Amino acid sequence: MIFAILITMNYGADTSNGLYPTTNYIIFVALCWIPFFAGEIILRLKGKDSDLYRLVIGYGIFYTFVLFTTESVIAFTYILPVTSLLVIFKNRKFMIRCGIANTISIIAAAVYKAAVLGNNSAADMKNYQLQLSCIILCYICYNMAIHHLNDSDGALTDSIKSDLHRVTATVEKVKTASNSVMNGITVVRELANENKHGSDLVLEGMNELTDNNRMLQDCTSSSLDMTTDISSQVKSVASMINEIVTLTEESVRHARISASDLESLVETSHTMSQLSHEVDTVLHEFKTEFEKVKEETSTIDNISGQTTLLALNASIEAAHAGEAGKGFAVVADQIRALSTDTKSSSGAIQEALSRLNIISEKMTVSIEETLKLIQITLEKVSKTGDNVGKITSDSAKIGEHIQVVENAIKGVENSNSHLVTNMQHVSEVVDTMTESVDESDEICRKIVSKYAESSSNINNIETVIQDLMCELGIGGFMGIEDLQKGMKLSIQLNNTNDLYHGEYISHDSNKLTISLKTTPPLSANQLCSIQVTVGNIIYQWDNATIESVIDDTYTLYANSIPHIFNRRKYPRLDITNSCTIKVKSTGETFRERMENISANVFAILCKNPFFATSKGLDISLTIDDFIISDSSEIEGKIIRCSNNDNVYIIGCQMPEDNNDIMNYVENALKSTENI
Repeated sequence: MIFAILITMNYGADTSNGLYPTTNYIIFVALCWIPFFAGEIILRLKGKDSDLYRLVIGYGIFYTFVLFTTESVIAFTYILPVTSLLVIFKNRKFMIRCGIANTISIIAAAVYKAAVLGNNSAADMKNYQLQLSCIILCYICYNMAIHHLNDSDGALTDSIKSDLHRVTATVEKVKTASNSVMNGITVVRELANENKHGSDLVLEGMNELTDNNRMLQDCTSSSLDMTTDISSQVKSVASMINEIVTLTEESVRHARISASDLESLVETSHTMSQLSHEVDTVLHEFKTEFEKVKEETSTIDNISGQTTLLALNASIEAAHAGEAGKGFAVVADQIRALSTDTKSSSGAIQEALSRLNIISEKMTVSIEETLKLIQITLEKVSKTGDNVGKITSDSAKIGEHIQVVENAIKGVENSNSHLVTNMQHVSEVVDTMTESVDESDEICRKIVSKYAESSSNINNIETVIQDLMCELGIGGFMGIEDLQKGMKLSIQLNNTNDLYHGEYISHDSNKLTISLKTTPPLSANQLCSIQVTVGNIIYQWDNATIESVIDDTYTLYANSIPHIFNRRKYPRLDITNSCTIKVKSTGETFRERMENISANVFAILCKNPFFATSKGLDISLTIDDFIISDSSEIEGKIIRCSNNDNVYIIGCQMPEDNNDIMNYVENALKSTENI
């Protein structure tokens, strides 16, 4: 730019002095500055490290125009500042082409001036020779300088390559060591998390045990008081049972008396039955005799009738006899009167007998009913006698049982006395136990605090190692160019918690093509972060852009340098489901049991010795009866293996986070906390 300003001012001064026409000056300015600004724009767009320095044709045209139009003998030097700058690119072939083009321009300008303008004097020819010689020598020097620089660079490059080999080997060792340290830290962190989890469970159990022991102590004290009360109450019950026994003995005695009375009653009832039978017999005889009396009464009635007739006949005969029969008439009158009285008495007797017959019938009916009632009473009394006999027998048994109860109560009284003594001992033992639990609780709290401190230190170490790994890369992974087809990756939109999982397909410069199945599909022009899992490390590109979406194929633009995002710490849930383990490299399968699971790691309890040296293996896992059916089959890499009395605790890390498992674990833990 400075050189262009200077020659523009010089050419302008010559134009103002009339050496060149104004038209030439306008062409001069255009050919000088248009290539300059065009080159500046191109370099800003393509970058300062672009190889477009080869496009010097614009300046070549300007240089040729100056040679053809200027009278200055030093105009040929206008090319030298530019070509001297081209030396830094160390491109000999390009410099030779530039020299050939420059030589042709000088020769063409000399021919033009000699033939057209008439500048063909000896001095002019001498100037043309000097210009040509100077340009050729300059380009020879340029090429020699480039050759020397290339040789120096070659020696330096060889030296650097030699040192670089050692540096590369050292870096690889550092990377390997860093990766191993990182793996170790990951394992230690996993163990610390599990131990922290176990310590939390122990602490929780200790707290619960402490509370239960305190409750037990309170209950024991209360039971001690209650047992004392029970002991006194048992004594009262024992005395009451003694009284009951006494009363029962009295009841037995009364029952026996009642039984003898009932036996007498039964005998009396039998006697009544016999007497009633005799009365019935007498009544039948009375009725028979009564019938006979009735017959006799009829006879008396007949006799009375006949007497009346005789009296009538006697009266008639006395009337016939006259005076002689007056005495007979008196007798007849007396007989008639007697007959009348007899008839009257007979009638009264008949009436009395009729009433007696009615009464006799009623008495017979009553006696029959009485006999029936007596028979029923006799049956009931017999049954009552049997029942009373049973009561007497039961009362005797009750007396025996009550005696047994009395003895048992006395035994309970003695046992309660021993129980009171034992409860006192239990209370003392619980006091000692509570003190021990309190001490264990304090120890557990110290352990938890130490785990927290260890975890903090591990996090600090992990941060330092992560920074180093970001600089060195993991397993040769440094950025987009190290992505391999099929790698698992996830996309998270900015300002959201939504995570979408897919696979890497290819890349072109900073553009990534991935396969991502989402419903509905994501829209273009959204900012997101990209996470790729390499080994057990997550690389993350921030503020990437979704450029295009075609079906399930997405194009993403990532212009940032990836950093390690390895804080994959999620809550764990203890589960005991059976599972089937399949080793990917060999196809072997094993039936084992789950220990715990989280969104990106899981642990298995294995009894097969195969797992003693299983660290680093890739496995697939099928969980039986897992509540999330879509996540019952998962994959992982074994990152640790610990032996606990020939039961191997296998810790595995998933290639990517599982949102469904994360939500399930969080909800399950919240439910447990609510309970």
